[in-house]
Amino acid sequence: MIGLLAALLLLNPFASADAIRFTPPNPTTHTSIDAIATGTWPDGCVPQPASVSVSGSTITLHLVAGSVCPAIITSYSTVFHLDLLPAGEYTVVTVDDVRSKELARQTLVVREADTFVLRPYAVPVTGGKFSIVNTSNTAVKVGGVSAPAVLQSDGGVLVDAPPHVAGPADVTVGSVTAKAALIYYDPTAADPAVFEPLLFPVSFEGPGAAGSQWTTENVVELGAHSFFRDPVANGRLANDSKPWGRVFYAVRGTIEDASFNSRVRDLSRQAQSAGTEVPVVREREFRARPLRFLNIPNDGRSRLTLRVWSLDDAPILFNTDTSPISFPLPLIPMTRIDGTTMFFGSVDVTARLPQGTPNGIVFAATSPTPAPRLWGMISITNNETQQVTLVTPQ
Repeated sequence: MIGLLAALLLLNPFASADAIRFTPPNPTTHTSIDAIATGTWPDGCVPQPASVSVSGSTITLHLVAGSVCPAIITSYSTVFHLDLLPAGEYTVVTVDDVRSKELARQTLVVREADTFVLRPYAVPVTGGKFSIVNTSNTAVKVGGVSAPAVLQSDGGVLVDAPPHVAGPADVTVGSVTAKAALIYYDPTAADPAVFEPLLFPVSFEGPGAAGSQWTTENVVELGAHSFFRDPVANGRLANDSKPWGRVFYAVRGTIEDASFNSRVRDLSRQAQSAGTEVPVVREREFRARPLRFLNIPNDGRSRLTLRVWSLDDAPILFNTDTSPISFPLPLIPMTRIDGTTMFFGSVDVTARLPQGTPNGIVFAATSPTPAPRLWGMISITNNETQQVTLVTPQ
């Protein structure tokens, strides 16, 4: 097991990197914050949270572990409760107190969301427009710089924010200032403090086996205040036939009233089937636990493909657990999706599953590092009719 772990870490040198993420990712002054520290420990004593110290804008998370431990690399994931913090930008550091070593460093932005309501509360570093809902005062400054503002017919003012470095900026209206109310982001990145991913798992258009002609209908109905990093319009999305589908990034909290739908169908058999609905996946459906797919038929009449998406870069092993026998599957190569922080991998599992056991097959995703946040699906395509059935983890 130790040799396998070392091999996996060599395959993916970044998988062992310690990291910090926050829940919720975009906190305000009224949000209780948890900092989740993850990584690999050099021995078998799993570290525990010791204390949290605050010095100015630096927050230090202290980890401690035993001194006499088995010589085996161990993954860890531990939670620090930061509670409420004043508005501003913080540097959060994880420290191994036993070895006096810094493990990870991450920026945390806490917004002041009470004084003014901003829509959206994030703009690119090149500048952009946002609305201040609860004011009619056009004397606006962003980051201390005067910003053009005009009254809107439906109330509030529309502000043209000037360029600014990535990170938070204070917003002043008249004599009132809201600290860190507006966040500037790099439009070439996908800052998790600003954006949540939205996944359309299929975006295929073209011919398939046995004369099939596939199309995907991905449809968007935006809410009144939906904002995305890249332009997204109401209606049907174009298909680009990438194996991972399409990934969009929405400003957090702005698509709760939006609606989405996805359906794949065979145009050559429209009279026989209206197609198969495909889940549209939100960030909350990615979970740091094994993916388990139940009731997978493998009777030799269909081909089965496992597709996996991950929010974290880590090697992923899959096995089928059909008591009393376990069928190992190989490492799935995970490729970073262009323009995103998401990773994708797929494997044909038809020949790797035992036939004649239509019930109780379980896929368990494992990793030597802290469990990556995963979502996946298995497509079952009938070799004769080309009818597609999708199975997702429940």
